[in-house]
Amino acid sequence: MSKQQTSFDKAGIAAWFAAYSDDMHRDPYPFYRYLLEQEPVLHLEERWTWIVSRFEDVSRVLKDPLFVREYRNAVPENQEMPSVSAEWKPVDGMLNNWMLFRDAPAHTRLRGLVSHAFTPRTMERLKPVIQEIADFLADGMAEQSRPDLIASYAFTLPVIVIADLLGVPSEDRALFRNWSHAFAKVLEGVDQSPQYVEQTIRATNEISAYFKDLIAQRRTSPREDMISDLLAAQEEQSDVLTEQEMIATCVLLLVAGHETTVNLIGNAVRLLLSEPGELARLSERPKLAATAVEEALRYESPVQMTGRIASADVEIGGRTIRRGQFVQVMLGAANRDAAQFAEPDRFDIARQPNRHLAFATGAHFCLGAPLARLEGEIALRTLASRFPNMRLTDDKPDWQPNILFRGHRTLPVLL
Repeated sequence: MSKQQTSFDKAGIAAWFAAYSDDMHRDPYPFYRYLLEQEPVLHLEERWTWIVSRFEDVSRVLKDPLFVREYRNAVPENQEMPSVSAEWKPVDGMLNNWMLFRDAPAHTRLRGLVSHAFTPRTMERLKPVIQEIADFLADGMAEQSRPDLIASYAFTLPVIVIADLLGVPSEDRALFRNWSHAFAKVLEGVDQSPQYVEQTIRATNEISAYFKDLIAQRRTSPREDMISDLLAAQEEQSDVLTEQEMIATCVLLLVAGHETTVNLIGNAVRLLLSEPGELARLSERPKLAATAVEEALRYESPVQMTGRIASADVEIGGRTIRRGQFVQVMLGAANRDAAQFAEPDRFDIARQPNRHLAFATGAHFCLGAPLARLEGEIALRTLASRFPNMRLTDDKPDWQPNILFRGHRTLPVLL
C-alpha cells in the first residue's frame, strides 16, 4: 500500500494485521488517516476482531473495565479455553505471568509488588546515574567517524539502566538483545513460522534459566537491586511473587523497559534531525527536552497498538462489539487524531498540551513511563548539547520489521 493510496479494502486491512508489510510499515499514516476518517470502528469479521482508531474511542476502550486482557474473563465459565501445544507451554506460562496480560486482582497484585521501582523518589535517585551513562556513551560516539546511534547510544542506555535496576552483571548485558527481540516478535503475534516458534522457545528457556540462576545468587548474596528487594519482601509479607512470577516479571521489565525506550530515543533523534532547525532549537533551549520527548512519543509512537477483549456487548462509535470479540486499539492512529491534536501531522517539540496515548491509559498505563521519560529527556538533552551539528547520513529510515513496535534497526549519523 503506497503513501499515495487513500482507500483501503477490508482484505488489505486484514492482511496488514496478519503479516508484516514493508511498504505499510515505512509510512502507516495514510492508512491511519483512512481509519480515522472513514472506518474509526472497523469490524474484520473473518478475524473476529475490531479495529478502533479515534482518540476518544481508544481511550474509552483502555479505561472501561468491560474490556479485559484475559480471554477467560470475557467468556462464560463453561466455555472451553484455547489449547496450546506442549512445546509452546513454557512460552505460554511465561506470558501468563506477565502483569501486561492479567486483569485485576492478579494485575493489581503483580503491579503493586514492583511499583516501588518507578516512584518519583527512585527517579530522582536515578537522574545522576542515567546522566553519567549518557555522558559515557556520548564520549564513545565522539570517537567514531560515523556512529550508529542505535547501537552506540539508544540501545545501550536503557539496557544499562534496566540491567542495573534488576542487578544484571555488566558482562551479561549483551545477552539481552536477542532475547528482547524474540519477545518483541511474540508480542507482535504475526510470525508463526517454525523458525519463529523454535527461536521463541529457545529464548524463553534461556532467559528463564538465566534469571532463575540470578535469583538463586541473590538469595544467598543480596545486593542493592530489584531482585534482592523482591526477595527481601518475601521475608516480610505473605503476598509475594512466586519464583515463576519473579522470573516472568524480570523478563517483562527487561523487554518493556528496553525495547520501547530504544525506539523512543531513536525515533526522537531521527525526527529532530529530519526537521530543519529542531536540533538547534533544542540545543538553544535544553528545557524543551521534556516536551520533545512527549512529542516524539505522540508523533512516532514506540508502541503502535494494543489489544483488549470485550467481556460484554459494548457500543463504541455507534457499533456494537460483542462479548468475546477482540479489539485492536490503534495508539499510533489515536495520537494523530485531528479531533485531539491541532495539526497532528506536524512535529513540534514545544507542543502543549500533549495528552497522547503512547503509554496507554487506565489500569494498564505503562508502569515504566516515568523511567522512559527520564531516560528520553536526559538522552536528548545530552545529544543536543554535545553534538549540535549532528546530521543523518541517509534520509531513508531503517525500520525494525515489526508492526507492533515502531523503531529503527540502525541510525547512522555524522557528528
